[in-house]
Amino acid sequence: MSSMESTCHTTDEDQKVPQRQYAPADSRLPTKTPLLGLGCSSFSTFFSSPEEESLTVDTISKDHIAVQGWVETIRHAVLNRGINLLDTAPWYGHGISEITVGYALDTLLTDDDEHDDDGGNSAPLNHLRRKRTGSLPRSRLIVNTKVGRYDANPLHQFDFSYDTTIQSIQRSLERMNCDYIDVIQLHDPEFAPSISLLKQETIPALVECKKRGWAKAIGLTGYPLEVQHQILVECQDLSGDGVVFDQSLVYCHNNLHDMSLYCDPCFPSLKDELEGQEDDGNITYTQFCQKSSIHLMAAAPLSMGLLTTAGPPPWHPAGHALKEGCAAAVKMCDFKGVNISSLALLYSLSQPEVGCTLLGMKDVREVDVAADLAIRFCGINFDVVGGNAGANNPFRRSNNDGILDKVLTQKEKEALALLMDENGGPFPKVKSNGEYRWNGKEEARKFWALVAELKKEGDLN
Repeated sequence: MSSMESTCHTTDEDQKVPQRQYAPADSRLPTKTPLLGLGCSSFSTFFSSPEEESLTVDTISKDHIAVQGWVETIRHAVLNRGINLLDTAPWYGHGISEITVGYALDTLLTDDDEHDDDGGNSAPLNHLRRKRTGSLPRSRLIVNTKVGRYDANPLHQFDFSYDTTIQSIQRSLERMNCDYIDVIQLHDPEFAPSISLLKQETIPALVECKKRGWAKAIGLTGYPLEVQHQILVECQDLSGDGVVFDQSLVYCHNNLHDMSLYCDPCFPSLKDELEGQEDDGNITYTQFCQKSSIHLMAAAPLSMGLLTTAGPPPWHPAGHALKEGCAAAVKMCDFKGVNISSLALLYSLSQPEVGCTLLGMKDVREVDVAADLAIRFCGINFDVVGGNAGANNPFRRSNNDGILDKVLTQKEKEALALLMDENGGPFPKVKSNGEYRWNGKEEARKFWALVAELKKEGDLN
């Protein structure tokens, strides 16, 4: 995110990131979310500088210089820029991110009883709450975390068992000094050994934690849309009230090179077909979620570094053709005097179906750069934009053109036109061969092959 450029900066009240209507008042989800949410993987050793490399869950301290910077970044995002949604996970830094979020919450939240806003339904927890020094009520913040993915060691990285899921949520609440989580999410379920395991172990544990008041709502997040779709179809009846999942968080399907979230009609339709649509048996993932009352969030608008001047990290799963296409897109934007990361974020934020887009922002400067872009959307009425124009084109839509006309500069509009040119743009090759995205299920298969090899080596030793 560091390659983005800011056009202005202010922390006046009317310049905070706009809030969007997210869910109805009777939903378990927040009724409003900020257009831009804070992805908290940046607050960990995943992107470590030299002073951060020695941090572990055993050595982390609020007095560490890196942790102090992360806490200040969270405080600035919440208090000065109106970014009141924090999305973290035990996987991020293997606990460091959650602990850092907890340190920040200690300085943001009031010490009043959290149970006041959940009707007193929370079951008591074993941890002793640390003293808080802030003034915000807990209901002013949206704090989401995840279960299922944990350790750096591949042999212990995933655990979808009932007991581990319960223990993970308890540990997250302790680390973040909270009595409840707004949305507890099933993390990367494509890596689960089977859907049956999720149905028999993980999901019943999530439902139990919701019953205890430790979480208000349940979500899931992962890369392959088809896996999320399968889980949502097969598991929605595992709760006593008939609904398990309230939210779906997707990543890398809401960006300049991949809009398949909205444009790939490849999912079996529900029994009640969409009004006015031919009964061809398929709808898009967005349409499926809308018909199922599942609310969408999206992460990684910069596609994990593909849409930056620095380029992706070495471990990025994208194929060679997509990496080449994105590198060409960077050059096209540079030719027009436009920063590709800024354009990519604006493009992602313009999609009306996604209530909140998550972005990793590691310091105050990055928060300000992204927030300054997001405030261009102040006054935009997303509710009047509808439809799903652009189906069968995985990276071009037309139903957000009116929004983009209002928020993009002339140079940005010209750069976007170059990127979306179906003949001379950077993406026709990946569009034609399907390489505009990568195979998430194949990544999971390769991971488990590695685990099998490591186990074999361990047996030999």
